[in-house]
Amino acid sequence: MFGLFNIGKSAIFASQAALDVTANNIANVNTPGFSRKEAILDIQAPEKTKAGYVGRGVTVRHIRRYYDRFLENQILQQQQNLGRANILGDVYKDVEEVFNEQQGGKFSEAFNRYMNSWHEIAANPDETPQRTVLMQNAQGMMIIARGMERSLKDSLSTRTDEIVDTVERINAIARDLADLNRLISTVEAGSSQQANDLRDRRGQLLRELSDLTSFSHFEDDHGRVTVVIGGKNVVDGERVHLLSTEEERDGSINVLYGVERINDYITGGRLSGLLTAYDQVLQGPLKEFRRLIASIVKETNIIHRQGYDLNGETGNNFFNPLTITTIDYSAGASVTSSSITDPALLTLDEYEIRFTDSANYEVYNIDTKALVTSGTYTPGGTISFDGINVTIDNTGTGPLRGDRFLVSPLIGAIRDLSLSVTAASEIAAATDPAGLPGDNRNALAMVDLYEGGIKDLDGSSFNDYYSGISSMAGKMSRTAQDGSTFEKSLLEELTMRRESYSGVNLDEEAANLIRFQKAFEAGARLITITDKLMEVLINL
Repeated sequence: MFGLFNIGKSAIFASQAALDVTANNIANVNTPGFSRKEAILDIQAPEKTKAGYVGRGVTVRHIRRYYDRFLENQILQQQQNLGRANILGDVYKDVEEVFNEQQGGKFSEAFNRYMNSWHEIAANPDETPQRTVLMQNAQGMMIIARGMERSLKDSLSTRTDEIVDTVERINAIARDLADLNRLISTVEAGSSQQANDLRDRRGQLLRELSDLTSFSHFEDDHGRVTVVIGGKNVVDGERVHLLSTEEERDGSINVLYGVERINDYITGGRLSGLLTAYDQVLQGPLKEFRRLIASIVKETNIIHRQGYDLNGETGNNFFNPLTITTIDYSAGASVTSSSITDPALLTLDEYEIRFTDSANYEVYNIDTKALVTSGTYTPGGTISFDGINVTIDNTGTGPLRGDRFLVSPLIGAIRDLSLSVTAASEIAAATDPAGLPGDNRNALAMVDLYEGGIKDLDGSSFNDYYSGISSMAGKMSRTAQDGSTFEKSLLEELTMRRESYSGVNLDEEAANLIRFQKAFEAGARLITITDKLMEVLINL
């Protein structure tokens, strides 16, 4: 008789557990990362009697978590792809806006006004109004160029801040993952049951991490995950190895594991998109726009110096000449002076002086990757190449193997852009002082320059080269936007597959509520009946 009480009790307890699981599913129907649970019922161990084995009720064997490891790993990988694609799309859209010629007040319009002013001077070489308009249009062109560079640099600066913030968030997630590893291993120690809700929380953190960066992970025998970022164990069980950031002298950001730079090993997530976008914008549209402006300054000055102004003077620049910007990557030596000795020899490429040891250096053209020259280092001595002189002197221990020095005629091309002529009469439109007034041959040479091909711009005209930069920016943006749309569609499809397996279906859960409610009522009814039977026996 007492066995009936136990059977009824087991039915009530099992049904209550199943109701709790069902209620928890319903409560978390909109909780991100939640996996549907199910109470798996099993037969209680039967009892042997003279008539044979008799069942003794029901028990909850375990709580099943509907979790597909393979599908979850696919989602993590796809979120890494989407995180990278979204950032690239955002950054390149900003760059496209800078070069969007559909809007008014852009560079192409300003440059054409400036170029047309030379046509006007060629038609009226002695008239002051046309010369004044040229100077005004040159100023307008320079203002727009500086504004465009400032917009691009501001965008890059914003991305460097985002890189730092992203690394800090990655570190915070790593700490939380290590804490959950400890809790999960503690709960599951000595038990065959899993800490399902803790595992769901950890899975959600991994999904958040996958949006930020690429990583791989695996689980040990104690239920703890190891997270590997850039080939390095960031989360190792209950231990955390934090990432850090370091700003380079050129403004770029390095992601460090200890003292090791891991930028090149981060291939997915927002962090990868930020690092890639920074490099591609800096070495793509921004660098090429600087090259365009540097070429305008260089070629204009070369022709202008050959002409004569209304005062009969020659050898003067129209724009202030280009300057050399250097960045030192050395603790014991630095560039103490740099100059352009012959603008005609200037290639408008960037260079690196690399030390093979403390006494020898090599100069490489970064753009062509060609060795330009090499030599023996003498402190305070001059290193000459392609119309540039650079002096490197010891500021400490001297240069060491691996030290390098960036030499660029482009970095300051827009920043330092300004007019050298201060009066309309200083514009050199004539070729021969004997032809003054009325000589327009140097102005015509300037017109030919602006309409012809330029060697430093791969034979393109200034306008064509700028159109190429605009097309580059637009193509980068379109490609990134298309990539983002594609990756988003794939993630949505994978998410739908996950929801169909791990998600909560309210109709199913409502049916389960009724089913387990009836089972609970039946168990209670069994105890009631058993109680009445017991009462009958006692009253006999």
